[in-house]
Amino acid sequence: MAAVALASLLPFSAHALSTWTASSCASNCSETGDAAPNVSYSAYSAAINTSGGAYSSTNGFAQSTLAYYGGSGFGVTAPSGDAQSPNHALDTYGYQDLILLKFDSAVNLTQVKLGWWQYDSDITVLAYTGNTSGVDAASTITGKTAASLKSANGWSLVNSYADVGNNANSTVNLNTSLTSSWWIITAYNSQLGGSPTGADGSTTGLTRGIGSSYAGYDFVKLFSVSGNKAPGGGTNNGNVPEPASLALASVALLGLIGVRRRKQSQR
Repeated sequence: MAAVALASLLPFSAHALSTWTASSCASNCSETGDAAPNVSYSAYSAAINTSGGAYSSTNGFAQSTLAYYGGSGFGVTAPSGDAQSPNHALDTYGYQDLILLKFDSAVNLTQVKLGWWQYDSDITVLAYTGNTSGVDAASTITGKTAASLKSANGWSLVNSYADVGNNANSTVNLNTSLTSSWWIITAYNSQLGGSPTGADGSTTGLTRGIGSSYAGYDFVKLFSVSGNKAPGGGTNNGNVPEPASLALASVALLGLIGVRRRKQSQR
């Protein structure tokens, strides 16, 4: 019993890492060979407002079409002729695209992997930290702009990541302690947060894209995400216990076990 209690206090690293890989499955998809939570994917797009060819903001998001491209992963086919390459990717050209990952219990995502990218590959990751009870995930996105998505809607910035396609295996480590059952992966948009590391319109660093050519815009396809099921499961969102807190709790538990054993030996 003490061993079980102590094991429940171990951090995520003690649990088997699960990887959810894009496939033709879009709803209630399982991670093969593991007891990891199932996940459902959906896509949203918002037309980008431009003034004189310069990037400014987006209209409200609306549900779009998720597309699976073999070994490359998921892209997004926005309404109104956005199905041609490279626009059928998760991108910022013409439409700001995002993919919603909805797990059936809270997880701590630790890694995002791209299966394809072109021109630029900056992404932003958001986690829903509000209460999911009685809330429809679509209602937290539909009609919201990139600037207002996080305002009182429960979405929190995890971080923005530059040039993911140039990293080893096109992978980024999230390094976050957040747990959530809803996650958003999107091409980088400065209105969602995250400090640029390069000038807007450049092909390196975090960019928003400027002008009529594809250069400077982000085109990526989501291949997989990896992470751990939150201790205890459930759909509650928020921060996981810090390692220091876990260590203190473990020490306290071991102390209680020692006291109990001493009392038993004195009987």
